[in-house]
Amino acid sequence: MRIWSKHVLLGIVILLISFLAACSGSGEEASSGEDTNNEDAVELTFWKSEDIGRADYQAFMDIVEKFDKEHPDIDLQVDTTPNADYRTRLNTQAAGGQLPDMFQVWPGAELEPLVEGEAVQPINNIMGYWTEETGLLDPEDFEDFSVDGNAYAVPANTNPTHMIFYDKDMLADAGYDKFPTTYDEFLQLIDDLKANDVTPIALGNSDAWVLQSVYISTIADRFTGSDFLEGVANGKRAFTDEDFVKSLGVIDELVKKGAFNEDLNTIDSSQMIDYFLQGKTAMVMDGNWGISAILENMPEDKNVGVAMIPLNDKKTMSTVAGTGVAINSELEGEKLDAAHTFLKYVYNQELWEELIKVGRPVIANVEVPEDADLHPLQQEMLDLIAESEPAPVYDATLIPAVNDQLENELQSITVGGSTPEEAAENIQRVQESEQK
Repeated sequence: MRIWSKHVLLGIVILLISFLAACSGSGEEASSGEDTNNEDAVELTFWKSEDIGRADYQAFMDIVEKFDKEHPDIDLQVDTTPNADYRTRLNTQAAGGQLPDMFQVWPGAELEPLVEGEAVQPINNIMGYWTEETGLLDPEDFEDFSVDGNAYAVPANTNPTHMIFYDKDMLADAGYDKFPTTYDEFLQLIDDLKANDVTPIALGNSDAWVLQSVYISTIADRFTGSDFLEGVANGKRAFTDEDFVKSLGVIDELVKKGAFNEDLNTIDSSQMIDYFLQGKTAMVMDGNWGISAILENMPEDKNVGVAMIPLNDKKTMSTVAGTGVAINSELEGEKLDAAHTFLKYVYNQELWEELIKVGRPVIANVEVPEDADLHPLQQEMLDLIAESEPAPVYDATLIPAVNDQLENELQSITVGGSTPEEAAENIQRVQESEQK
């Protein structure tokens, strides 16, 4: 059976790799290979954000380690940085022109400044390896990593960023044998859970991206439609439009109903999963990646389901390509050839199969591994993804300064610092300023 290029079958396998000790996030470069004495080897430096404990990170780095072992002619120097600090390091070093030979990047709006600053180079001349020679990818699969018709990285997976994981038993205790199918029922569920002294939803927004990526990217699309952000960019729409303001009103409404834990702005996305698994809340909203931590750490008697917010009779779900690896614009000659060899080796069938096994939605046309063992929650999540339609993720689409303002305003709404109308005006002000 083949995987749809946009919808995936999921699995969980934790891959343990000894290499992680050598790439522990200290910020210091270390070779991942065994043969470091080859004086003729081409040195190639690679930066990656570190997500120790996430199975997809381990799967990716396992392939990197295999590349290093099988290519003694390339001295691969891998440098990992904790995920929370990686973007800051990348942007700082890019501004100073001190980037490594290859480095992890994000698609869309986060890639564009690197392209505009001429920090990365296109990979158009090797795209045929995936689209023609192997047939693993289709040309349109490179769209999220393309700027002005040039592709700058290879997509590995897709990221649906909105899921509601819920405790079926806690909902049953509140009188619900299935997840609500309308928004009014969802709001009533929140009231009923609170009546049972249960905090409805775990939220960890200390890093500010959760309300933006997991919540508003899907919620706003249910009101505005998926062409809204394009309309904002060309001046035909605005964040002050009534439909977008209504989407901010959903966040305001949930806060005022007491849907979240009180420390929502001081805990992070990992801690909110912990709250849910510990039974402190009945639900948690997270991206598809959250399923890995849930299945790895949940108690045996935990009965978890997955849904998406029932809102406006739509089934759109914010979705974007995952991370990719870009090549420094200054690379040429044998170092560039080595970088191309790296990309072709790492982004291949083995990686995509391993990502399927650890529960990540992949973008490639690959067969499901015979040893993939799906958990019932994974199958439920697969069905949910299959019935949804993709919608833009805001931080992959917006100008960074506008996205920062959006995230700030969402946090402000949670503490009563801004009304939805005031927040919309502030976001639009930054949008207009950036477009001048």
